[in-house]
Amino acid sequence: MRKILILILMLLVSINIFSQEDYIKLPQAKTQKPSFIFNQNIIGNEYLIKSLGTSEDEIKSKINEMSILKELPNKELIDYYNLTEQGILFVDLKKIPESKNQSELNQFFGLKKKGKIYIDGYLLESEKYNIALIGITEIEIVEPDSANGLKSRVLNIWTLPKNERYRE
Repeated sequence: MRKILILILMLLVSINIFSQEDYIKLPQAKTQKPSFIFNQNIIGNEYLIKSLGTSEDEIKSKINEMSILKELPNKELIDYYNLTEQGILFVDLKKIPESKNQSELNQFFGLKKKGKIYIDGYLLESEKYNIALIGITEIEIVEPDSANGLKSRVLNIWTLPKNERYRE
C-alpha cells in the first residue's frame, strides 16, 4: 500500500512539474522578444520608446515609469496573460501615443468588428487594448487552415520587424 501511495504522489508531482500553461497562438508566433504595454492599454514595441527622442535623457524625460513582469502571472487574474510567454515590459508615458482600437483595425481590413486579433502571433484576449500605430511593422490577414485551427479570418499584427521575429 505504501508503494502505491508513493507512486501516486510521484505521479501527481511530476504532472504538476511538467505541466505548462497553454498560450493561444498561431504557428508562426514570435519566439524571442517581450511584449510592450504602454499606459496600461496600448500595445507597442521598443521603436515607440526610441521615437520619444534622440538621446537617453530626452527619452527618460518622457517616461513616468517602467516595469518588467518578473513572474508568470495567474491566467485567471489578468487579461494580458496570453502576451506573457516572452515577458512584458510596462511603460507609462507622459504623452499617450496615437493608437487604434481593435474594432477600427478589423473594420479597416473588412473583417468582423468584434473579430479576434493576434499580436506577434499571440491572441489578444481582451478588447480593452489598443495598438500603437508607430508599433505596427506589418499587418497580415490570416486565413483559417488545418495548421492554425482558426474558424474565421483574423488579423495578426506584427510589432517586430521580420529579422527579429524568430530565433535562429
